[in-house]
Amino acid sequence: MRICIGSLQTEGNSLSPVATRFEDFDYARGEAMYEKIAIMDTLRAHGCEVVPTIFASALPGGAVRKEDFLRLADELVSMIPTEGIDGIWLYIHGTMYVEEIGPGDTYLMQQIRSKVGYSVPISLAMDFHADNTDEIAGLVNCMTAFRTAPHSDHNETQIRALENLIKIIEKGILPSPQLSRVNVVECGDAVQTALEPLCSIMEKAAEYERTIPGMICVQVYAGHQWIDEPYMGPSFVVTHENDNVTAKKIADELAQMWWDARHDFKFLIEAVDPIEAINRAMADTVHQVFISDSGDNTTAGAAGDNGYMINRLQEAGAKKVLIAGIADEAACMKCYEAEIGDVLTLTVGGSLDERSEKAQITGKLIHRGDIIAYSGGNEGPSATIECDDMTVVITKNRASMCRLEIYESVDINIRDFDIVVVKLGYLFPELAAIAERSILAFTPGSSGERLEDLGLTNIRRPMYPLEDDFI
Repeated sequence: MRICIGSLQTEGNSLSPVATRFEDFDYARGEAMYEKIAIMDTLRAHGCEVVPTIFASALPGGAVRKEDFLRLADELVSMIPTEGIDGIWLYIHGTMYVEEIGPGDTYLMQQIRSKVGYSVPISLAMDFHADNTDEIAGLVNCMTAFRTAPHSDHNETQIRALENLIKIIEKGILPSPQLSRVNVVECGDAVQTALEPLCSIMEKAAEYERTIPGMICVQVYAGHQWIDEPYMGPSFVVTHENDNVTAKKIADELAQMWWDARHDFKFLIEAVDPIEAINRAMADTVHQVFISDSGDNTTAGAAGDNGYMINRLQEAGAKKVLIAGIADEAACMKCYEAEIGDVLTLTVGGSLDERSEKAQITGKLIHRGDIIAYSGGNEGPSATIECDDMTVVITKNRASMCRLEIYESVDINIRDFDIVVVKLGYLFPELAAIAERSILAFTPGSSGERLEDLGLTNIRRPMYPLEDDFI
């Protein structure tokens, strides 16, 4: 069989003012994309002929610039043959947001269908946090996504989407995914698949997928709260070979389970206001403490340039603190004009988002060099300033210090610090494994955890937790 493959993805945040540009994407064209995806062995094992298009993946951010999105989307679509393919496999996020267009993933599917029609099956591999439109389920034949949060099954999800596609092709069917919604938005970092109540919902979905004859995929999507559109929020997508009535009934049941459990979602870690987070961290003289600056979380699309926590920590007199890190191109470049060992006074923060605080730091330049990217590539220049009580990593570009190798790439030994401040929500698995204590701070910013803090105006209403008991 002849299968066309492609990937265009980034997690969008319509509340962030930092546009995502073409230059922000890790990009590969044609066969160069093979090393970026996890399905090549499976394709070969099934004897598939592969038609590659492009791979393009960017760190979560604000809306993708329209011209840059169209450049990538048009290229991907142009490389799909008009005939002679048996199926299309796509790896997307599900929450790409585009200037003047809105849901970029839906737009992409519309363009593909305009080219190949509806007789060619399309299977999607997606993110668990996709904000699915109603339209996207009618444009494809199967949708699956990560089943872990924090995510650890990227490869398995890609392979499952491919195996679903091969099954559809071999059976000569064109399934129609059925989607249900629930008006419940939980704090993103309280929605973790290993914890109740989500654990039971995921287990029920897996049971249906495993035990119902003809079932292809039963998928839970948590969505995320940083898209100010009516389609924002959880969705439940069920794909059966031919029984849409059963599929819709199961999707509705999973949605009801989410509604019934709405009061039971809890944070795995302590989650408090920022001053309380700092006070608790300073009072703990036994453990190393990670504090998540959750409102400026670059992995949720925020700018990563808010000096808010630097200012609060300085005011509190905190010691042995690592700020990992803050994006400020001008400050970073000043470090490249100096010499290692020079003492510099720098203003950092507030360069990308006008709502972000600026902070002033004075210290010795101890390191310069490129930092590893969120996706494993090169995120560009960084500099490290060692102040009396605080060490600050400054990056030219938005970055995420979410994995240990990223710290190692800038010569940081994370164990040298009592308090580590990261621009994340929940800690990624590598950091969570070493964190002796972790506190999530409800800091201000475009990736705020609490729905009531975000000022959303276009979402469906009523919506829990803004309203309750409306069903």
